[in-house]
Amino acid sequence: MDTLLKIINENNYILIAKHKNPDWDAHGSAHGLKHIIQDNFKNKKVLVVGWDIEKNQIEIDSNLLNEEIISKALLITVDVANYDRIDFDSINLINNIYKIDHHLEVDNYTSNKLVDTTAISCTQVITLWADENELIISKKAAYYLFYGLITDSSRFLYKNTNHKSFQAAMILTQKGIDITEIYTNLYQRSYEQAKWNSKCFNKIKFSKNKKIAFLILKRKHFKNKKLNEHEIKSSLFIFTNIKEIDIWYIAYKAKDSKKIKVSIRSKKYNINKVAQEFQGGGHILASGFVLDSKKYIKVLNKKLEKLILEGV
Repeated sequence: MDTLLKIINENNYILIAKHKNPDWDAHGSAHGLKHIIQDNFKNKKVLVVGWDIEKNQIEIDSNLLNEEIISKALLITVDVANYDRIDFDSINLINNIYKIDHHLEVDNYTSNKLVDTTAISCTQVITLWADENELIISKKAAYYLFYGLITDSSRFLYKNTNHKSFQAAMILTQKGIDITEIYTNLYQRSYEQAKWNSKCFNKIKFSKNKKIAFLILKRKHFKNKKLNEHEIKSSLFIFTNIKEIDIWYIAYKAKDSKKIKVSIRSKKYNINKVAQEFQGGGHILASGFVLDSKKYIKVLNKKLEKLILEGV
């Protein structure tokens, strides 16, 4: 029997955790997996914990927990490379962790895992696992999984997209999902967000070699805006497909944090190496990390310029 199937069968309480500041791959993986387990296994209590990006609040499931349940539960992490980034306040009470991921190995926080670093998204890993084991993937589960597949691949534009990505897409679209509805929900912008992105475009700065573009957002820039953090971060995409730019990033202070969050992208250079130097990580061409202070921006730019000079 498949290892994950065996572990699920052995546990009545199952918690599913995403990474902190979850994206759609993490959120879609968590809820897609929840529905798969509920639809295929009897008498399982499955709860998703952490932040809910759909409702912009803590997952309601989190309020149903107590110490006794947590200590006996299996925790499945999805899309989480680092132990410190698991979005669950009671992680210290957990005794049993299973990891499903597609990131490069950064933190070997459990020996029980299903990891495919060639997959474009964690939802791809889950979809193919479920299909290979002939599990039911409901229309509801397929919706969540397709959201993650589309966003982490940027509509199949990123380099790690492979034949298995399209295989996963085929499996999910056969469940009757409306992909037009999904694309509209993901990429339709409000007028306020369009104005925000336009404003950000005029604030772009460049490194000395002009190949690195970045955007430093102060809290005052979005303090009075009716934008959530996901919408604020959307300004990262204003750099996409600009011919002269090889590496780009945004750095901002979230409303609930004193530290500076950085989301970084690259056309061809391995920015994950730089992200790891700041205790972050992700993928070769897409990573994230946190800076303690704005003074580290200069340090970051020097490291990125060196990366380009080395040509790796």
